[in-house]
Amino acid sequence: MRTTGHVIPPFIYIGVKYIIRVTSLQHRMAPDNTPAITPETWIISDTHFFHVNVGIYCNRPENWQELIIKNWNDRISPEDTVLHLGDFSFGKRSNFDLLTETLNGKMILIRGNHDRQSRTRYESSGVNIFNTPIQVVFGNDTKIIFSHRPIVPLEDGWINLHGHIHNSPPPPEGSTLGPNHINMSIEVRDYRPWRLSEIINLAQ
Repeated sequence: MRTTGHVIPPFIYIGVKYIIRVTSLQHRMAPDNTPAITPETWIISDTHFFHVNVGIYCNRPENWQELIIKNWNDRISPEDTVLHLGDFSFGKRSNFDLLTETLNGKMILIRGNHDRQSRTRYESSGVNIFNTPIQVVFGNDTKIIFSHRPIVPLEDGWINLHGHIHNSPPPPEGSTLGPNHINMSIEVRDYRPWRLSEIINLAQ
């Protein structure tokens, strides 16, 4: 994962078929390495690497960490963009460094409640870190909010890709989610990343 640098303000990135509105004031990245979120971007959430107890709480298979890493690297190339919706890893700095050296792709991370490395640590590992949700508009009619926790209430016409709730939605989030909330927690997504285009097709 590549190293990032300069501070840039919130921006609107206009591509061939998409516009990305970044809501974070704290985002840092090199100007020549601005990752665009496109239908080809890979999406994943709540990997919780090195968080032993989550395997028990969420009834993950015994080899869940190896499974996620294999599924990640089997699909994602070093040049691909990965948008992680939070709770990437747990515990020591050395654990985080090992992962970023092992996993393919250029990662954008929306900070989850377990993502506790410093901004400097993320950026020195080439991870683009956001503390707030990201909004993207594709064409004229596909509007997506990427977040760690579900966005409640969700405005009409928007799709919310989120994580946090794993496979057992807790109240109050779980009781107030609608059809436009799409849970990307790996327990309900076959322990693998998904192309954004796949998810959009499921939502339509």
